[in-house]
Amino acid sequence: LFRYHSVGLNTDNNTKAMFLGDIYPKKRNTLPIWAYFRDRGYITARVEAGCGDWAKDCNGHNYQQQDFAVSKRSLDYELTAPFCLPEVFPDVGNPFGNFKGPFSIIARCLFGRYLHDWVFDYLYKLRRELRPQPAMPQKARKHRPYMITVALMEGHEGTGEVLRTLDDALAAFLKDMRDSGELDDTVLIIGGDHGLHMGLNFAYTQNGRIEHQNPFFAMSVPEWLHQFAGDYQANDNQEQAHPLALNEQRLTTPFELHHTFRVLAEWPEFSSDSWKRSLFYAQKKGRTCDEAGIGAGFCMCKTK
Repeated sequence: LFRYHSVGLNTDNNTKAMFLGDIYPKKRNTLPIWAYFRDRGYITARVEAGCGDWAKDCNGHNYQQQDFAVSKRSLDYELTAPFCLPEVFPDVGNPFGNFKGPFSIIARCLFGRYLHDWVFDYLYKLRRELRPQPAMPQKARKHRPYMITVALMEGHEGTGEVLRTLDDALAAFLKDMRDSGELDDTVLIIGGDHGLHMGLNFAYTQNGRIEHQNPFFAMSVPEWLHQFAGDYQANDNQEQAHPLALNEQRLTTPFELHHTFRVLAEWPEFSSDSWKRSLFYAQKKGRTCDEAGIGAGFCMCKTK
């Protein structure tokens, strides 16, 4: 998506829009998106490579402590503890400095390996547990649907150089997803909650500010879902082009991503409202920031 627009300065607002569908939830016990998946039989997991706990930090205050801990609203699997070790996240001094921690301008390593290598190792093992391969004995094959979110931090630093260390591992992960056949029935999304907001480019140039507001976003969908979205659009709307192609150049936000998740969680009994607010449906041509839920002071689409 070339005009995917963040809705706030940092991770808090953008991930709340993405995972809760609301930046400022108006009611207690607002469900995170993985709860919708978990309630429908999915295995849910999250990996935080920056020593954070999104579920607690960004949504925990919406719950009574005992409810949050024991209810089915928590994740099945969560990996963050290794990335809080002092070698990665200093327990003395500033843990968010330029040379140590999740914002470091040098490669982030743990026990001689890149942090993301540990992340992809974990994902590989978890996926093999949930999606056994054909070579395994028949009795061992029990496919369990999953919803996994991963937060990698290599792009969160001022030089833009650390991100390159991720290339080979990410390419190997994508190849394995393809070769395993998982992409035949799995939606894969790679994106940022916001663009780069560290360094001189962001601080002093208009291009830097636009880059911050316009993060990377790419999505792979199975062929059958691609066909379904096209047929739905053709039967419901005057526009003839495929909705995913139309949305490439239309203003979209984490709010549409939230409803995309809702559609997938509720499939095939999704609501028409969620579908039409998702990325599977062509969003309005010429949509304004106000219509998209983006504050006027943060909008990259300036008009005279």
